[in-house]
Amino acid sequence: MEKLGLHDFIGSTLYVSIDDNRYIKGTLVALDSQLNLLMNHVREQNGEGSNLVQRAMGLVSIPQSTIKSIKITEDELNNIVEFKHNFIKSIV
Repeated sequence: MEKLGLHDFIGSTLYVSIDDNRYIKGTLVALDSQLNLLMNHVREQNGEGSNLVQRAMGLVSIPQSTIKSIKITEDELNNIVEFKHNFIKSIV
């Protein structure tokens, strides 16, 4: 199996944990050489339990220095792996 790079996740829905107990869900649109993320259709979740606040944010740039973790659903990951495998297979 080929290794996946962050660029392979462009177009995928990511769940990003950032500083200050905030979570971002959105579609990865682009990344730069410093690994800052540009995400679209972003929803931010801040706080926990009864203090939970959510808001729609649209297009957002996330500095790499604020990112704690990045997650993706298993189904989405499997789709990316299958697409890349079929793409490479069609070239050879």
